[in-house]
Amino acid sequence: MLIYIDILIFTNTIINYCILICTQKFLHINHKHGGIVCSSIVSALFSLIIFIPINSFILNTTIKLLCSGIMCFIAFYKTNSVTLVKSIITSFIIAVLFSGAMVSVFKVFKPKNMIIVNDIVYFQYSPILMIIIAVFIYLIIYVLQKLFSDELSNTLVHLDIYLDDIKYSCIGKIDTGSSLVEPFSGNPVILTENSILKYTGNRNTRVVPYKTIDSNGIVPAVKADKVVIDKKVINKDIYIGIYKGVIDKQIKAIINYQIIR
Repeated sequence: MLIYIDILIFTNTIINYCILICTQKFLHINHKHGGIVCSSIVSALFSLIIFIPINSFILNTTIKLLCSGIMCFIAFYKTNSVTLVKSIITSFIIAVLFSGAMVSVFKVFKPKNMIIVNDIVYFQYSPILMIIIAVFIYLIIYVLQKLFSDELSNTLVHLDIYLDDIKYSCIGKIDTGSSLVEPFSGNPVILTENSILKYTGNRNTRVVPYKTIDSNGIVPAVKADKVVIDKKVINKDIYIGIYKGVIDKQIKAIINYQIIR
């Protein structure tokens, strides 16, 4: 089959876009969409290795891992280092699963307009059809993400935080968009209003950077002795970020979704 570079790059741009969207949804990364589009285009240039004979499994795997690293760095570079590493691993696994699925389709159905070389997939279809397929895949991912996480993300819970034998209680919200972690340990952080957590102990205070689409900053954080969510003890090391502003009239804490996974 004659391979056209423009179709090759366009096809793999869409594939990379779908991989990044899956990664973002799976890890609940709150990030601007433009970075994902830019990353999909840049990383699609790796598809040019289809023209290079590679007979080494180790070399091929290394190239794919490098591609995942660059792709995620461009897409999610504003996230913390722990989330970035998780995104690289997740996108690599998704890419491997996708390649495996495409190889199975190729061997079973033997489509005339498709070839796979060095795990690079090439579809010789019109750009309009590829766009329709990409939109369809995105809609499936969006619906699944809504079905499995929206109900949870809107859940209000009773939160108990224990520090130095003192119990602090409030209403918290489990937020699937929150990926706040303590940067050195990678432990999840619960963001709590200072009005609730007036902690004056002598514990070591960590500085935790936070980012949203509209703003960014830092909050002091201390490690909790125990965290209880709806009367269930969470057996994880959790930091409590002390936010000096107002989160909400009713909600006084934002709970990282990873805590209850």
